[in-house]
Amino acid sequence: MERFAVIRLAALCGLALAITACGPSADEAAAAAATATAASASPDASGATDTAVRPAGLTDANLEAYGRALAKQAEIIRRPGRGTHYGVSMSAYGLDGEAGEVLEAAGMTIDEYHSVEQQVEPVFKILNFRGEIGPPRSIDLEAAPEWKAKLEGDPFATLPPESAAVLRRNMDTLVPLWSDVVGLTAQHGR
Repeated sequence: MERFAVIRLAALCGLALAITACGPSADEAAAAAATATAASASPDASGATDTAVRPAGLTDANLEAYGRALAKQAEIIRRPGRGTHYGVSMSAYGLDGEAGEVLEAAGMTIDEYHSVEQQVEPVFKILNFRGEIGPPRSIDLEAAPEWKAKLEGDPFATLPPESAAVLRRNMDTLVPLWSDVVGLTAQHGR
């Protein structure tokens, strides 16, 4: 029995060595990754950067879809027997489960959802910690001093002016939906 284990181990080591020998060295792989990152982040002739680096702007349509996603999340969290100790994990790996339900209700892809969420969430989080929206939550500024400037500044300043205007226009719809989801999960330490 031990002989077969040794043979299998030797075969696996040989395979790993062959794969490593055929692929790029660590230095070559790092250089290729750096080149790809720099190329995708560098502006083209028009001055625009690659859309994979910069999310699409906020629109009435994608904020309406995001609102449907938030409503579906709250519905899922409230399901009998599920428990509200955690929210809906919006991951590409869970598209056949709750995340898939959310995206179907919203009519969004996972990338579209994340693009909108990455722009809305920081604004809403700042407004929430200021006590302007959502359930009461607080932040320890001694433990997280980088938040002091965020809380004193304009939360919409992180967005392009057009996106900020669209988000401001949709606050009455989105804030109650976002607050509902945060309220459901925050009561359990999230």
